Amino acid sequence: MESLHQKKFALAAGLTSVVIYLGCFLIMAILGKDSLVKLSNLLFHGMDFSNIIRMNIPIGETALGAIVSFVFWGATGYLISFVYNSFK
Repeated sequence: MESLHQKKFALAAGLTSVVIYLGCFLIMAILGKDSLVKLSNLLFHGMDFSNIIRMNIPIGETALGAIVSFVFWGATGYLISFVYNSFK
């Protein structure tokens, strides 16, 4: 069984989360609220997002969210690779 390089896996997980986070930001900017509500309701059947979607998110909050996402998912990726390597 091959072992995972923990730092590389953590970096890959963190960067992937930032791409997804910024992709969501871009989708919000392109679609507008009405289309975004329809898309969200379609993806999460049975839920109504019309009252909880906030469109006026400052760029600083977006940047902070991307950083927090990177740290959280990077740490998660590190932990996953650590556990995986422990089972060798």
